[in-house]
Amino acid sequence: MSEYGAVGVVGLGRMGLTLASGFGMAVGPGRVYASVRSPAGADRLRETVPGATVVPLPELAGHARLLVLCVRNADLPEVLGTLRPRLTERHLVITVNNGLPLRTLAEAVQGPVAKLVPSVGNEIGAGATLLVPGPRLTDRGTEELLGLLRAFSEPYVIEEGQGRTATDLASCGPALLAGAARAMVAAQREGGAPLPDDLAERLVTQSLHALSRLLEGGARLDDVVDRVAVPGGNTAAALDASGSALVESWRAAFRASAENERAKPAPRLGPEPGHRATTDPDR
Repeated sequence: MSEYGAVGVVGLGRMGLTLASGFGMAVGPGRVYASVRSPAGADRLRETVPGATVVPLPELAGHARLLVLCVRNADLPEVLGTLRPRLTERHLVITVNNGLPLRTLAEAVQGPVAKLVPSVGNEIGAGATLLVPGPRLTDRGTEELLGLLRAFSEPYVIEEGQGRTATDLASCGPALLAGAARAMVAAQREGGAPLPDDLAERLVTQSLHALSRLLEGGARLDDVVDRVAVPGGNTAAALDASGSALVESWRAAFRASAENERAKPAPRLGPEPGHRATTDPDR
């Protein structure tokens, strides 16, 4: 039986809702618990994950041993301070913040820790998740967590130092690809016989769908380019023109990620003076 048969989520912004929905596929909606600050957050949970339960933050650790903290670094000290009285060495605490070193989180709790980054599409059982196992998370615990993640994503285990770049590729990637497709729709309006936007968007969407199917079938990106781009043809001309612009867009994403992390230093999360470890009452 899995150690992590129920999941608790703190914070229901975009990442929190995505992971609440995804873990609902893994453990069942009735085994998803969440703590939110506003009635609007509770409404979003009930709409997105019917059957999930909203519980007060101090009680969350009593319902689930897998806790996913989808809150800002600035809010983590308060959140952990509220959770700590019921945290045990059996609780796996997960952060979604690349800017928080796992060693810092590990110093603030008794049990294993990890970092998890979702991506758009997880709520429908698609897309990548990035997992960074942290201190005290055993190989068995990692495999159990990966088993849950496979229910709604394609999980990848990465090193903590790879988090920023991997997040930009996996998490920002769908939006940047959609933005490129949107630019194609806009550019065709300048042609001699422009298509209606809805038709143009459907054609581009089918191209993305076909690309996805080809890649799922084993084709590599270079295979697709070589199959379509004939030297001197229109596809080759488009690739030549867009190459430097696409590279620069990714560089901009990488720079912004680095700047955002520098602007949001990791908080101090250490337990309060005199805090003593507790044991799991159900152990």
